[in-house]
Amino acid sequence: MNITLNTPKEIVVIAEKVKIINQITINRMVDMPSQKKVFAFTKEIGQVMLWEDAEYDAIGQWTDQDVIDKLTELYS
Repeated sequence: MNITLNTPKEIVVIAEKVKIINQITINRMVDMPSQKKVFAFTKEIGQVMLWEDAEYDAIGQWTDQDVIDKLTELYS
């Protein structure tokens, strides 16, 4: 199936970028209680969502060790 647009549109296509890392450097953490989300901003990966919604409720008051454990779980 083809869809013809009324006017040509410029789009940006980003190719997959692969990095090999052996450590993660956290620049800052952001906890957003009203949205039930916690983000880590890292040097190597960029923004990483650690917990949201039900996971956010379950983690409660997270610690540095919880952050280390979650990033290890996600990237090991």
